[in-house]
Amino acid sequence: MGFGLRRSGRTWLFILLSLSLYFLVMFLAPGNSSPGYLVPSRAVVISSAEVHRVIDNSSRPLVQNNNDRQLSPYHKLGKDKIELATLPPDWEASADLLWRLHTRRQHVQEVCRREGLDVPKGDYQANAWEFLINKEHHLVWCNVFKAASSSWFWNFNLLAGYSEGHLLSSAIAPVELARKKYPRPTKEELQAVLQESPAPLSFMITRHPLVRLVSGYRNKILPGNSLYAPFFKKIYRRYKALGPPVARTAKNGKNPPKGSTSPSFRQFVQYILDEEETGQALDMHWIPQSRFCTPCLVNFTVFAKVETLQEDANYVIFTSGIDKVISPKIINRSLGVSTDTLTRQLLCQLLPSQMEALLQLYRLDLQLFDYEAASFRNCTSP
Repeated sequence: MGFGLRRSGRTWLFILLSLSLYFLVMFLAPGNSSPGYLVPSRAVVISSAEVHRVIDNSSRPLVQNNNDRQLSPYHKLGKDKIELATLPPDWEASADLLWRLHTRRQHVQEVCRREGLDVPKGDYQANAWEFLINKEHHLVWCNVFKAASSSWFWNFNLLAGYSEGHLLSSAIAPVELARKKYPRPTKEELQAVLQESPAPLSFMITRHPLVRLVSGYRNKILPGNSLYAPFFKKIYRRYKALGPPVARTAKNGKNPPKGSTSPSFRQFVQYILDEEETGQALDMHWIPQSRFCTPCLVNFTVFAKVETLQEDANYVIFTSGIDKVISPKIINRSLGVSTDTLTRQLLCQLLPSQMEALLQLYRLDLQLFDYEAASFRNCTSP
């Protein structure tokens, strides 16, 4: 008798748990979230152990769909912040959005003509190296690192046929996975695709260049990323007068070794400025976007912006018809203080001469994509 009651109790407990899980899943389903792409329906921080547990239990798709990638573009992260995004069931571009996208294209073309950059010559040619071409969906994207690139590599990898489970479990970086499916085109191949009829939807996503610079510093320099740490000693020696190094931040969810340091923002900025002065190629995470995607030589359909990405991304997704194929995510590795807040804190620490040199470095980005700089220029310290 006692055993029968215990067994019955377990049965009822299982039923109650199953019903609870059912209603939880229904609550989180895309159709029950507020409309608009990039509207988070749930934010989660996923540890490596949790990700592997999800992958091992991939026979339970509802659980897997609520836990997403934990890979950075270059190495596996211990923790990653994933926000599940919901596409609206019906979406139509507003007149305001269409006008904004139109005026952006016109503005870029006008600046290009004024600067004499609308005609290729000599070494100045379209940089096809960074483009991804998806012929099936007639999409052409020029990736700009630190401008929603992780989220859109996720989308393009799904379009290429990778499953979410594969993207989660693969030890290969997303950019490398993408290049297995999207070989880097030549200039001639890119131009041929852009001249097809009907023309593909081509786009790039821009970001305020100073905010993007701070994002690169925060993500690559402050934690002592292994690709950049070998240069730190040289930076310390060369720019000792620009103040002491700063304490290194956590990396992959782990605290740095005690006493470890990274270059200060002043030292980092001066290093970039001197690299530019001596004609060195700048790193992909802070090179001017106008050099990376050469928008004066590529007739982009859409100039999306990180600052208005919800509507801009909706336009790309629904106009191209990939809303029925992708399951978009917001992949944001900047935890804690927002990058916008940190940008003002760090930029205001610069010397006025450094700020002026930065504004000159990013002059075309600021002009082409219509970003203001006066508020940053006026806050520097002597």
